[in-house]
Amino acid sequence: MAAKLRSAENFHADPILLVDAALRRYAGRMNWVLAGILLTTVLLAHGASRPKAQTVAPPAGNTDEIAAAREAVRQATDRLGENHPVTAIMLRNLALAMQEGGYSNYAERYAEQSLAILERHFGPSDVSLVPVLNVLTEAAVSQGRYADAQQLAERAVAIGPEAAPHYGTALHNLGAAFQAQGKFREAAEYYRQALKVREEELPAGHPYIQVTRAALKQVEREPGRKRNPNSTAVALK
Repeated sequence: MAAKLRSAENFHADPILLVDAALRRYAGRMNWVLAGILLTTVLLAHGASRPKAQTVAPPAGNTDEIAAAREAVRQATDRLGENHPVTAIMLRNLALAMQEGGYSNYAERYAEQSLAILERHFGPSDVSLVPVLNVLTEAAVSQGRYADAQQLAERAVAIGPEAAPHYGTALHNLGAAFQAQGKFREAAEYYRQALKVREEELPAGHPYIQVTRAALKQVEREPGRKRNPNSTAVALK
């Protein structure tokens, strides 16, 4: 069984309504615990108008998600500008859609754009960065860059627990990065922490709790065993 990473929970919303909600909440420095983190959980899907052309042809089953996320980026850019924090949130959602569609190179590009905007507004340690760092971690893992993934996940974890469910994702991702490198003891420690956070933040029986619990059981069975370099150590769900 391969280690699994999972970015934060996805909700569906109309892009126009979402941008309006973000505008109502944004005043000076947004309270990212109460507003920004909630907004960054949204992966836009239903009810959006579709752009006439796309630079990437998404795989079957992910067309609507990528198209709607692109439309949300377009609307936010038109209404607020390309350097607004809400535009950064929409870029993060597009990055997540790309990552889940199997386009990790595009996911990385859009997530880096999002991260740069948020850092300019709020600095390098703001809680709003955690969801973006989580996507960057997953992109790095899917490209086999496990050391880079570890560094990104460590940065997300260091920002702290105010990121709520996203903090649990960062902990899980760090565990998966260690597991991918054959460092099972370290992986188990972070999976335990992730499980605790997810059990506190998510409803009982949530699939992400099950994913973390299964990953923990796996690495606990394999202490000290070296990773097979010819196997797929990490699979993104």
